[in-house]
Amino acid sequence: MNKTWMPLKFVYKQNQTFFLGYFFLLIIAIFLLTTDTKKAVFISLNPYHSDLLNYFFIGITYLGNGFFPIIICLILLLFKKPFLSFMVFATFATSGIAAQVLKAFIYEARPAMLLKNSDYPYFIDHVTLHNFHSFPSGHTATAFALATILAVAIKNKKFSIPLLLFGTLVGYSRIYLGQHFLPDVAVGSLIGVFFSILCWILFNKMEPAFTKDKLKN
Repeated sequence: MNKTWMPLKFVYKQNQTFFLGYFFLLIIAIFLLTTDTKKAVFISLNPYHSDLLNYFFIGITYLGNGFFPIIICLILLLFKKPFLSFMVFATFATSGIAAQVLKAFIYEARPAMLLKNSDYPYFIDHVTLHNFHSFPSGHTATAFALATILAVAIKNKKFSIPLLLFGTLVGYSRIYLGQHFLPDVAVGSLIGVFFSILCWILFNKMEPAFTKDKLKN
């Protein structure tokens, strides 16, 4: 039992700032969802929109699509970090597949469908709104997969908070833009974090010497 949990315990101890911050945000999300319906929480998380914020979150949300992790992988290759590049790609791929499989089997309506007859005023012009397959948020899974694997792999832990902020902003952008409810985003983040930790532990077992020597940057 101790040997089974030791890698997980090590990952947590080395990255307490990132994981404590993440768990704090997750607890807030769970608290909100236990106090009201997901539609009411969605509306309460969208109290104000402006043109500036619209442009900001439209830009941020693109960082959760598949192109951004691939760009990161290529940058890591250019900086001669092939193993880290491979881990980022594997984490992005596995978390993305998991999110898409769940989407295929869970036919949840998106905010545009559930709120189409309401007086909610903040759906944004020129942002394509989908009607179904809301659960979970694939963009959020991708963002947290990328944020977590980099937070865990990079020795310099001063990047932990910026990486957590990156994942959080992408997740919130999905709510702000009317694409997802909070449960979609919360579970998407869990998928990203889970597959990041899983890939990190598996790759440490596969290439322990490489991991020790090459990921210290």
